Amino acid sequence: MAKKTKSEDPIESNIPPAAATQPVKKTRAIFKSDAETSSAKTQPVSTQVTNEPKNELVNEIVEIPAGKPRKKYRAWVWIGILAMLVIAAIGSGIGYKMALDLRNREELSQKLVLATTQFELALNDEKSGNLDLARQRLEYILKIYPTYPGLDEKLKDVMLSIALTKGPLDLTTPVPNETASTPSTVVATVDTKNLNILLSQAQSQASAKDWTGLLATVLNMRNLDPFFQAVKVDGLYYLALRNNGITKITQGSLEVGLYYFALAEQFAPIDNDAESYRVWARLYDNAGSYWQVNMQQAATLFSELYAMVPNLTDASGITVRSRYAGALEGYGDFLQQTYAWCDAVPQFEAAMGIKSSDALNEKLTQAREFCANPPATPTPTIDPNQPTPTPGGG
Repeated sequence: MAKKTKSEDPIESNIPPAAATQPVKKTRAIFKSDAETSSAKTQPVSTQVTNEPKNELVNEIVEIPAGKPRKKYRAWVWIGILAMLVIAAIGSGIGYKMALDLRNREELSQKLVLATTQFELALNDEKSGNLDLARQRLEYILKIYPTYPGLDEKLKDVMLSIALTKGPLDLTTPVPNETASTPSTVVATVDTKNLNILLSQAQSQASAKDWTGLLATVLNMRNLDPFFQAVKVDGLYYLALRNNGITKITQGSLEVGLYYFALAEQFAPIDNDAESYRVWARLYDNAGSYWQVNMQQAATLFSELYAMVPNLTDASGITVRSRYAGALEGYGDFLQQTYAWCDAVPQFEAAMGIKSSDALNEKLTQAREFCANPPATPTPTIDPNQPTPTPGGG
């Protein structure tokens, strides 16, 4: 059998002579241009890892302009600072306005206490007959607190009384600079370091129901430092105003008590008990406005108040009981004047049941007699000298 030569192998015969002596290169397919492919075939494969793509990425990041973000950041910082300044300015303005309002309210409260004291002294002077001194006190109130309730009416009454008793007033007399009388509880002049002592004193006065002393102490505290223990001090202030209002109404100073209630309502609503006193004071003032004007209406209104608080008085010291009896008597007098004798009897009887007197008993006796036997109604007399009209005359 003939031996096959190397060239006779069919596989080897298809391989070029040069390629047959070289090792087979295994390459990884990549997407490149034909030129790059051809050059890759002629260059040896390098196993060194390069960072050129990463360096290109870093270079791209570095090349991003950094000026714009910094400008935006600085702009936001300035906007924030400006907003903080605006907020601080608004807060300062609000705080200043609140402090100013509080100071004005403190001055108003102090003037009210001074005016109230002088008004009470003026009422006492009027009762004791010191009309000139009463006028001076009322005119002083007119200077420091012109809107004080009931001031104008009381000043007119005092001036009228002076004119009736002493003749015209000498208005050139200077008004003395009156000062408030010493309160029932003496409050020493202190500085801000003693506010805690004053607070303890106010709490003791509240426990002892010394409402006049409590009001003076609280006003002193608020004058020294309006913001000291504001919640506690305001609560004590409300308590002092509320209870002083009740005290004034029970003493007959109805307008002053009503004004105390109005001040107390600036801190908290009025409770039911205080509201009852306020209703009674208003009813008394309303009924009194009809006195000697419409005694029937006055009697009707005082009858409602008589069922609730018969011993309530006004500044003159007259009780509801006396007012009601007087209104009934006055209405009975009106009925008698209009010849309604029988209608006047029950009015006089009701008045006698409340407050009897000899004069009222005589009126009742007469009304009963005239009701049983009405007197003849007087007829007008005709003057004989009066010309007689002729029939059909003009």
